Amino acid sequence: MTLVQAIFEQYWPRWQQLLAPDTRIRLEGVPLSAFVGNNSSLLPDIAEKYLNVEELARWNGFSQEKRRSEWLGGRLAAKSAGSALLGKPEIDWPNLVIRTEEDGRPYLTTENGKVTPFISISHSGPLAAAIAANRPCGLDIQLSGERILRVRERFASLDEETILRSSLEDSFAETEQLTMLWTTKEAVRKMVRASPLLGLLEIRLLAGQGGHGTPQDPLLLTFTSGREPGSCPPIISVLCFFADNLAWAMGCLPNITKE
Repeated sequence: MTLVQAIFEQYWPRWQQLLAPDTRIRLEGVPLSAFVGNNSSLLPDIAEKYLNVEELARWNGFSQEKRRSEWLGGRLAAKSAGSALLGKPEIDWPNLVIRTEEDGRPYLTTENGKVTPFISISHSGPLAAAIAANRPCGLDIQLSGERILRVRERFASLDEETILRSSLEDSFAETEQLTMLWTTKEAVRKMVRASPLLGLLEIRLLAGQGGHGTPQDPLLLTFTSGREPGSCPPIISVLCFFADNLAWAMGCLPNITKE
């Protein structure tokens, strides 16, 4: 069991208390260290085992090893999450096909077109991760670092920084607070099916509720968007926490489900 699976299994009961009662979700992760160095020679075998012909052709089109590893890791995480939600064994992974919409949003289907769960994929640093859910979902992970300070004006307002600062304990550094805000806004962009995609400054943080920003006690952040009424949900909630220097953010929209 990977760290991501262990986190999910241990803390899912707490997370579900903060989501809609009928939300069905699965979180999976793939350590990218399994694909580099001496292990890189295993990549073709892994890809051929778990990807279908269409996906394998796309994977073979990547020239950079880093991109090949991240893309494959994300697909494997999504197939693992999707198959777990559907109750399918690992042997069926090649029959779960991940395609992308025009805006780049991934979706999960089968070769015969059967309706399957919503998915969201992210990768950063040493990890690729994905969630599958019966609702439109968004997942984002991001390593914390100093670079976030140089781009804060692209996604954060002073009011939002104040809200987040007051919602988190003093032990969180400024870079960690900003990284958490970035990941939560990216998760919102992924789960809200707006066209064009929401801009980061269009997404406005309204409040933080409880939690300590840890897997066992995540923070619940509430957002709204600058889009006109009817084009986006009026209120959007995201769970967020830090684990191993990675900021995690995930959420599902209410009232839209796939059984």
